[in-house]
Amino acid sequence: MRLCWLALPLLLLAGCVFRDAAEPRYFQPDSRALAGSDAPPESAGTAVRLQSVSATPFLRERMVWRSSAVEYGLYEQRRWSEPPSGYVQRALESALRDTPGLRLTDSFDAPTLRVELIAFDEVLAPARVARVALVVSLRGKDRTRLLDRTFTAERAIGGDAPPAVAAATGQALDAVVAEVAAAVASALAAR
Repeated sequence: MRLCWLALPLLLLAGCVFRDAAEPRYFQPDSRALAGSDAPPESAGTAVRLQSVSATPFLRERMVWRSSAVEYGLYEQRRWSEPPSGYVQRALESALRDTPGLRLTDSFDAPTLRVELIAFDEVLAPARVARVALVVSLRGKDRTRLLDRTFTAERAIGGDAPPAVAAATGQALDAVVAEVAAAVASALAAR
């Protein structure tokens, strides 16, 4: 009996030491906006300053799944090759540069665009889609409110493999940043 009690911890320890866990797999959204454009930046147009994109704390390297509005989880082996906020930052910069009448600047005198990434998820139910959601705030240099809105884009995932999730997430990212850039241009033009 004593031998069994001594063998049990050794078996548990062996399971931890010699486990055969799968290696993490890394993905990048398939996004046109991340590729950027070859066009030179606008030198004319209304200046806008984009602050660094922030993200909900759990949106980091590991890919997120969501089965309802209140249940989220993280995949153990599926990872983004960089934090999703970095993808959103680059895609937004590209979309803003490509929007006629806008130009990006670092000047503190320009209206400021603040963006928080709140969803970069694989939604499992009721329909399997990739979802990207951004909370956007645009303030004039005098701190007047020009735009406060949540932008969301969803795209159907065309298969069960993780690369299909990355492709659909890239499409959702392209759609949401294009919508944000158009709304920023509209808000600044109305001003």
